[in-house]
Amino acid sequence: MLNFINALVNISPSRNIISQLILLLPKDLMVVRYSYPEVLSEEAKEFLDRCLGIEFNEIVKRRSNSFAESLYTHIHKLFDWLDSDEVRSDLAKLMGTHIMSIPNPYAEWARLVLKKLLERPEGDKILVFIRMLVEHGSFIVNREGYSRGAKRPDWQPFLNEVKRKIKANPAEFEDILRTVIGTSEETIDEGGTPRSSWIIYLKHSEYHLDLILSEHKTTWSGWSHWYDHIYRVRHRSTIKSILKELLGG
Repeated sequence: MLNFINALVNISPSRNIISQLILLLPKDLMVVRYSYPEVLSEEAKEFLDRCLGIEFNEIVKRRSNSFAESLYTHIHKLFDWLDSDEVRSDLAKLMGTHIMSIPNPYAEWARLVLKKLLERPEGDKILVFIRMLVEHGSFIVNREGYSRGAKRPDWQPFLNEVKRKIKANPAEFEDILRTVIGTSEETIDEGGTPRSSWIIYLKHSEYHLDLILSEHKTTWSGWSHWYDHIYRVRHRSTIKSILKELLGG
């Protein structure tokens, strides 16, 4: 069983450069040439294109329905599966070993990413933002239809607080938001009942820390309706632990 787990983990991006490239695409060709020069030989490009489905043009990207796209999906599922303390505890009991012997690919990747972010000129500010984000846990981004006494949205006030604390100018803070929160979304779940509907997105960040689930829910009764947009922070325990290693406290 442990060999099976290790085989899965060995294709995680912290241990495999091809998986790392697949995870981070699409990227400008010049960025790939600088960051991954070993994949730009003619032999390597032919393998990645014909066998995995990675297209090399001005923008390097995964081809739709390719094996690279399947690996991308698998990496995210592996991250979520083995970042669960319950899952790793159950696996440890099943194999008669300590939970620390069960690898956590998300933690490995997050540690590499956070160390890389810390090397940026604004690295301290990015990590303080992430620490405040995981401490808070969830946010009301927007809501409609509620009475005056209902809890008000707190996402924008939180961002204002972070901006003051880290002393970031508007352009710098927008770049930090893109790095930590991301701009692209993937639908995770959607559905409805006779009186409600919902859709949940996973927001993909620059290096796929993917900390935010974006939940939209509408509920109605007669002529009245209520709408909530909630952010829920993922991987909190893991990120807190790594930040403690890197920042102390």
